[in-house]
Amino acid sequence: MRAVATLALLPLLAAPAPAVAEEAGFMLCEALPHITCVLSGDSFYLRGELIVLSDAEAPARYTSACPAASNRSWLAALKLRDLLNAGPFDLGEANEADLRLVTRHGRSIGEQLIEAGLAKARSTERASWCE
Repeated sequence: MRAVATLALLPLLAAPAPAVAEEAGFMLCEALPHITCVLSGDSFYLRGELIVLSDAEAPARYTSACPAASNRSWLAALKLRDLLNAGPFDLGEANEADLRLVTRHGRSIGEQLIEAGLAKARSTERASWCE
């Protein structure tokens, strides 16, 4: 009987405990696999799931078209990391484009990036970062 109970518990022992968002300790994504890290100024991984902000767009890290975009991309990623690490946050449901609203105390994280001048409001047109 003890062997049956032990076998039933094996899947639980092998699976890591889910991280609580406020305990996740975000860093910038570097090596694979991306588990809990900031990919760019408008996207991050939480427990292996890619989360893309629905209301803000920032330039991509590593593929920037000019030095100004490259600088902004790194600053936006660092700011997003700091905002996520500041405490618990809420994830809205994914919309039809798999974008999600991320808030803390009812205030959008994306809006905070926009206010800091590190992101632009997401739109259907591609943002130009080299102006």
